[in-house]
Amino acid sequence: MSPRSRTKTDGPLFTRLAENTDESATVGLLTQLCRESPELRHWLWADFGRSAQVRKKFAEIVKDPGSLPATGFADLTNDNVALREEARRLREQFPARIYGGLTWSEVMTLVRHHQAAGVDLGAFVLARDWQKTGKASPLLMWAGIEFLDLAIASGHRRLLKHLNRALVFLKQCESKAKRRSALGFTDWWKLQVLFYLLKHPQASYTIRELIAHLTALGLKPAAQDLRRFCARNGIRRDMRAGRPRTRMRAKL
Repeated sequence: MSPRSRTKTDGPLFTRLAENTDESATVGLLTQLCRESPELRHWLWADFGRSAQVRKKFAEIVKDPGSLPATGFADLTNDNVALREEARRLREQFPARIYGGLTWSEVMTLVRHHQAAGVDLGAFVLARDWQKTGKASPLLMWAGIEFLDLAIASGHRRLLKHLNRALVFLKQCESKAKRRSALGFTDWWKLQVLFYLLKHPQASYTIRELIAHLTALGLKPAAQDLRRFCARNGIRRDMRAGRPRTRMRAKL
């Protein structure tokens, strides 16, 4: 790398580190989060700023590192007791195996199995989502901090290598031909089936439904291969009879 390209690449990062303190960085993060999150702005203005009870509750959460993480701003107010109770009741009633008989972790295990080059799933999703959005959303900021903490604090380069492999893989997948070369047609359509399951949780799936999804993506695996994939991995199929065929009446 030439001195010019190194300066161009490293300049903004070095400037941010050299010209800021923890306090100014905190202000910068808070400002960026407020820009990205209308929910945060509303909570600061309408709840935190106006209610001493909300401020007290938030102070208690900040003080206790072992407190349960909030799932939303409703958890930081005092009017969500009924909401929490209803959510608990629904979780108890909702089946765990909601992806055609599989759990979320079981589907993710299959995703890892068919993923190209064994790239760490966290590094892959971080790279993919960041490239897709083109900016650091609150979720990506939080995940990015966790990534750097795992990579730098440990002193191991494993995650950095996986991030580089993920970026190379995503570059290869820009075109259909390169994507199939990098991953392989069979693994690619299987990954698309698994992603469909994660986005459309239900008790079972029809082969017709899965084929329609794959066809819309330009993928055309044989129905027999799709049935075999579902059977091998325990994905429950909807075997109910479809609409009965209409028979033509014999002419008299």
